[in-house]
Amino acid sequence: MGQTKIDEAIFRGYDIRGKVGSQLTPETYSLLGFAYATFLLKRGIYELVVARDSRRSSAEFAESFINALVDSGLNVYDIGVTPTQMSYFAQYHFLTKGGATITASHLPIEYNGLKLASGFSETLVSNEIEEVKGIVNAGEFKSLDKKGERWTVDIFEIYKEDILKRLPPLKKRLKVVVDSGGGTTGPYLPKILESYGLEVVTQNCEIDPDLSLGTPDPTEKSVLERLSKKVLEVEADLGFSYDCDGDRMGVVDSKGRVLWNDTLVALFAMETLDRMKGSTIVFNSLCSRMVSEVVTTSGGKPVMWITGHSYIKQKVRETRSPFGGELSGHFFFMDNFYGHDDGAFSSLRLINLINKFDKSLSELVDLLPSYKTSPEIKLGYPDSDKFDFIKNTVAPWMKSEFAGASFTDIDGFRADGADYMLIIRASQNGPYITIKYEAKEEVRYKDLGQKISQFLKQDSNVNWSEGVNIEEISIP
Repeated sequence: MGQTKIDEAIFRGYDIRGKVGSQLTPETYSLLGFAYATFLLKRGIYELVVARDSRRSSAEFAESFINALVDSGLNVYDIGVTPTQMSYFAQYHFLTKGGATITASHLPIEYNGLKLASGFSETLVSNEIEEVKGIVNAGEFKSLDKKGERWTVDIFEIYKEDILKRLPPLKKRLKVVVDSGGGTTGPYLPKILESYGLEVVTQNCEIDPDLSLGTPDPTEKSVLERLSKKVLEVEADLGFSYDCDGDRMGVVDSKGRVLWNDTLVALFAMETLDRMKGSTIVFNSLCSRMVSEVVTTSGGKPVMWITGHSYIKQKVRETRSPFGGELSGHFFFMDNFYGHDDGAFSSLRLINLINKFDKSLSELVDLLPSYKTSPEIKLGYPDSDKFDFIKNTVAPWMKSEFAGASFTDIDGFRADGADYMLIIRASQNGPYITIKYEAKEEVRYKDLGQKISQFLKQDSNVNWSEGVNIEEISIP
């Protein structure tokens, strides 16, 4: 079988991520294919869907992965280069709990990865990831007596029809910009929005397997500023950007204002609670204080939970919440949808929200509580030390520096004061720490940024040359 060992660092909190060539090779994906086949066969699952994103490395990795599955006796529905949400949908269409997508989502081109399903709309969480890792390490793979089959299928039109039927007719035609950043969503998202009756202006919607513009990350300022420029240029009502595998989105309004995704969480919560008073709304610990304030004043029950699409999906189901969302742009609708993150459906729901309240997106945002808030900032930090850093260094510093605050440690360490919020956490899917902070007043906001920067510069493990939105706290 060739390679028998895998770098265990690729097994993350809720998926698999690693560097192409060093941590991930075709042989690695072959082992992962045999391991996932064993995981499925233990559960009596004999068929699965496999998709991949548009990265250059994904095609070769998919071949190795699928060949291992077929050799194990499983039947594979190969849906090709498609956004992750189409893989989730295909599981329902083909009635199988098995599903896998080869993708590294928003990580740079030198990375790839694997999202594995454990059920309908469900992806593996920590204990299941550990099970797959254990299967690989033991090298004890299960298989059937005969090879499986591989079917190449195109489900786009069926998927498009399914999500469009879940929305009321469009009252007013809006002009929108779509920027796919050269990622997987380019051939799909504009067609879906046009089919709903929108006027769509495209930008960077041709697939670029080398991601020459940089990784499509809808939380990165440079991506959103590029989108903002185009929205203003063509006088659009709003603009959408998407990550490489399409399950997350970013938005700017008609004024070109970047809307961090906790603003959208608040808007979606407001609309949901307008219909379903008293409902629970789930959001992750990186979200602004604004979210819990909007949920409470709208008659809902706010539940803060662990960052990560698998964790939030799981909590949404556990609390029977009609909606949950994350700062990163994962949104989970359970009221009339499957409950998995889908950038296309989220975009359509936002358009529907604008139509329902008969206000522009800018006007709706202005109704929300106002905070000066940072983007999601990521700084390089060694995987081996990042969790200990949060527990043993960050938490004591924050307790001392912000003694009057209330603290939350369900995911990283968060301080909430009367007029501010600060959180520092370890990323689940890369060698990073994540920072977000906000304040009611500009002076307080700048003070927080300076304190955070001075604190982090004391730790030599912090890599200031690697990350996202670093300039926000890169002060001397």
